Amino acid sequence: AASSLRRGGETVVTVPGACEVAEDCVAICAYRSAMLEWLQGNNDKPDSEVYSSVTEGLQQLYKDKLLPIEQDHLFHQFYSPELTDADFASSPMVLLLGQYSTGKSTFVRHLLQRDYPGLRIGPEPTTDKFVCVSFGEVDSVTPGNALVVDKSLPFTQLGHFGNAFLSRLECARLPSPVLEGITLIDTPGVLSGEKQRIKRGYEFEAVVKWFSDRVDMILLLFDVSKLDISDEFRRVIYATRGNDHKIHIVLNKADGVTTQQLMRVYGALMWSLGKVVDSPEVSRVYVGSFWDEPLKNESLRELFEKETNDLYTRIAQLPRSASVRKVNDLIKRARLAKVHAILLDHLRSNMPWMFGHAKEQERMIRSLPAIYNDIAMQKGLPLGDFPEPRTMQARLAPLDFTTFKPLDPTKLAALDTLLSDDLPKLLRRIPEEDSALGVGAAAVAQVGGLASPFAVMKVGGASETSAYQAEWLRPPEVELYADEFIALGPGADGKISGQKARDRLVESHLPSSVLHHIWVLSDVDQDGQFVLAEFALARHLMDMKLSGQDLPATLPMHMIPKELKSEVS
Repeated sequence: AASSLRRGGETVVTVPGACEVAEDCVAICAYRSAMLEWLQGNNDKPDSEVYSSVTEGLQQLYKDKLLPIEQDHLFHQFYSPELTDADFASSPMVLLLGQYSTGKSTFVRHLLQRDYPGLRIGPEPTTDKFVCVSFGEVDSVTPGNALVVDKSLPFTQLGHFGNAFLSRLECARLPSPVLEGITLIDTPGVLSGEKQRIKRGYEFEAVVKWFSDRVDMILLLFDVSKLDISDEFRRVIYATRGNDHKIHIVLNKADGVTTQQLMRVYGALMWSLGKVVDSPEVSRVYVGSFWDEPLKNESLRELFEKETNDLYTRIAQLPRSASVRKVNDLIKRARLAKVHAILLDHLRSNMPWMFGHAKEQERMIRSLPAIYNDIAMQKGLPLGDFPEPRTMQARLAPLDFTTFKPLDPTKLAALDTLLSDDLPKLLRRIPEEDSALGVGAAAVAQVGGLASPFAVMKVGGASETSAYQAEWLRPPEVELYADEFIALGPGADGKISGQKARDRLVESHLPSSVLHHIWVLSDVDQDGQFVLAEFALARHLMDMKLSGQDLPATLPMHMIPKELKSEVS
């Protein structure tokens, strides 16, 4: 570049030589190229050299690529506080919500097979605190103010709710196999009426929202005798919006009614939920009595076993899906942060330069849904990523749009890279890392260990009927089917034709596709006919399927009758 000097009263312009200019241009081009490569993330290092674990990757990516956008555009003021390292490293959490005396604390005790420190159970509202039940070497209770300063736990941000809430927060630690895999959040019973809400002294729904955004599962408990949804409970359910995939509904104490009454109760519950749960899908409801008391209605035992197996398996499998859930939640947060930043930048840039700020701001707030549509079309963003308009209008009203920061294209590009490249790479690493670390199911005693006639962990195709599968995976007792085989009229060669075998097998009313599979497994010599041992095997497989068992894909050697061993060899 040219420079100027003052000599006497004259200005002298000096121009660098061609060589100097060329060297400067080369240096500038090299610098720009290096910057572009850095911004675009072009490097040859494999992921394993960048992050030692998925958790570390999430922590670092959040700080480097998402947090700057959040801080620039008031994300924490509009939505939720900044995430901490402990939010990514914590064990899976289960949040229990419900009206008083619906069995929340009893459910926790039932899972743990013992009381946690400070537990008190009764028909009146006994739990008046948020209790984080987690693993510890010895029984202990940590009060709320001490809990929120422990940076190793994901509860530090709860300090923003003030002393009134912290006096109603504690952490109960105890040695329990279940808690080595998950953390349980017991909550105060939801009451009815405005008076109770005011007397809490803190924003109950805001606290529920905070937990809902961070837990892995939300259990909404209902008592068969308390199906009404109070005003406060309605607000609590609304506070969980955006986390619908985490919500599971439990209809508790169901053995206290008859089968006919249970059918009516279930219908009434679904009708009540339909007014507050804004979803086109029918909510999954787990029906049962989740405690250790004897059943009052024995006719419902089989139903309760299936329902409890489903729920306990869901809870036990949370550690195996925790990493995927954390990546999913970060993706959801990043998409919201991107839309939010673009929205605030749009509002700022459309403010007038000189006069009429207040009037234009009011106009834009009123027309926020139309602005959503305009931004979505211009930027190619899905409308489903935008926040709820009425909530956003209320939050924007007291703010001055001219104070919003302009959108930094570099930070937006980094956020796009996070969504399109970095987080998908971390997702691909999760199965390998979980396998290497030996991440297993939580030790939920109700479905732990080997399957039994009473309970089973419903993974890998296992079900209530699969507990009896061992008695079917054996050779048939050929002589039991001899009379039936003779009645079909075998020929001189001791075989029945395929047509005769078909007429007998279709009497089972099984689909032809299933009968075809049974035939393929049973016709060991593949001659299209059955000898007695093959017929016995086909009947055995047919009875196996009719009992609810899944047929093997290929016939195990130990199921082949001894009369057919020579054919196989």
